[in-house]
Amino acid sequence: MTMKKLAFTAAALFLMASPIFVFAQSNPVVGGVSNPVVGASSNSVQNPLGGINSFCGLIKAILSAVIAIGIPIAVLFIVYAGFKFVLARGNPGALQQARQNLLYTLIGIGIFLGAWLLALVIANTVNALGAGSSQSQIISCN
Repeated sequence: MTMKKLAFTAAALFLMASPIFVFAQSNPVVGGVSNPVVGASSNSVQNPLGGINSFCGLIKAILSAVIAIGIPIAVLFIVYAGFKFVLARGNPGALQQARQNLLYTLIGIGIFLGAWLLALVIANTVNALGAGSSQSQIISCN
């Protein structure tokens, strides 16, 4: 299958499935009362982030999501580097490339976890410094 046919098929499938997603409507229940989407007369805006009510909470949620996604990806890269070692089968050029891939993967993981650790240290330091001042509520990330 050529790339043009593959792209055309993917575009056709997307266009056939898009009306399902575009025209779908829901009728959420808010506080036990049905709130229709069309013609809703509520004048309040709900927080789409759930229980996140501060900037610090947003940063914590983003960091935890990045860590939760990044660690499995890092493991997959290590497994990929291992496969490159196995597939090298003694070929010196391929072994050198596999070693380089593993080294770069480990350096990337070190940078990733180091940045996460640095963010935790900075947040804890800011919290410790702000605990005794009157502005602890402004910079508190608890």
